[in-house]
Amino acid sequence: MRLRVFILLALMVGVIGLMFLAARKSDRSTPATATITNSPSATAAAFRRTARASSLAAADLAEHAPVPTSNVFQRIASGELDLHLDSEQLAEYLRQYGTNVETLLATQNKEYIKRAAELFPNDPRVQYAVVTRDIFPEAKREWLDRLKQSAPDNAIANYLSAREYLKAGNREQGLKDLADAAGKSRFDDYTREQVQNMEDAQLSAGRSLAEAKFAAGSGLLLPQFAMFKGVAIELQTMQKEYIGAGDASSAEALAQMGRSLGQQLSHGEGSHTILGQLVGIAAERIVLNSLPTDSQPPFLNGTVQQRIDEMTAFRQNVKTLMPEVSAMVARGNENEIISYFDRMKLQGEYKALLWLQNRNKLR
Repeated sequence: MRLRVFILLALMVGVIGLMFLAARKSDRSTPATATITNSPSATAAAFRRTARASSLAAADLAEHAPVPTSNVFQRIASGELDLHLDSEQLAEYLRQYGTNVETLLATQNKEYIKRAAELFPNDPRVQYAVVTRDIFPEAKREWLDRLKQSAPDNAIANYLSAREYLKAGNREQGLKDLADAAGKSRFDDYTREQVQNMEDAQLSAGRSLAEAKFAAGSGLLLPQFAMFKGVAIELQTMQKEYIGAGDASSAEALAQMGRSLGQQLSHGEGSHTILGQLVGIAAERIVLNSLPTDSQPPFLNGTVQQRIDEMTAFRQNVKTLMPEVSAMVARGNENEIISYFDRMKLQGEYKALLWLQNRNKLR
């Protein structure tokens, strides 16, 4: 099953990331002096389509039982509930919680991110948002350098910088950034705190606690994952050149760099979401595909084929967990929704899914 399918499955349980590629185009180009708006994103539309499909599964599970009117999933599917915050609701949120880095970034609105860049240009969270949302494309290198300076221990700054260098053809600087990133253990995308602030924004608009947690957990934009996959693709291009020139050792060294990134996403600090884990696996597989399947690189505990089999098994395991979400959709229990998204924040999405699976077995 292709990664795109897993992304759609992950979407159903609250992690929307690469859908941002479409959502980026849906931000309205409002002048900075005008009233700031935030049009419904492609993410919300995509979830609504998924929720409708889930409604059919819920009907099969529920059989003749009536669907509770409080079911947040069903209300979104029917169009009764729209968790998008309009310009007036965002303004009220800022009035209640103040205009600061946390609140401005929680809106996920490009114009508010621009305002954050004007007011707090030295904050790494702002710098990260500017880079990943492509707020100032003509000055991306400047903002990347600021981010590396503001967060010198954060590998994510080096990975994003490496991607831009490699895209521009500056392989020397790109490989230097990748080498620097591999020596850092911290990998912070600043999103855990942002999810909590997004909950506050929903609560300020009068949402119930379950609705607020669901909206924040499912509405987070994760554009960085497409960038990380782009790093692996650039490395693969270089690997093919080295292999064509008979330099297998250099191709293997590049595979190790790509694996370091993949491991940060699939097992390290970047593994908080299923989507991140799947992108990490995809990135690692891209760079390993250039190596002979029966080879045993020193950075692997076994052959390339054995590692590929392990990654395939994880993807299949994720697939088996997805029906657990349909069961939660059918029940529509708000306490369960609250607990599920709380566990996602504290333990990560994969562990939250395992909790849900165990809970379903007890029924």
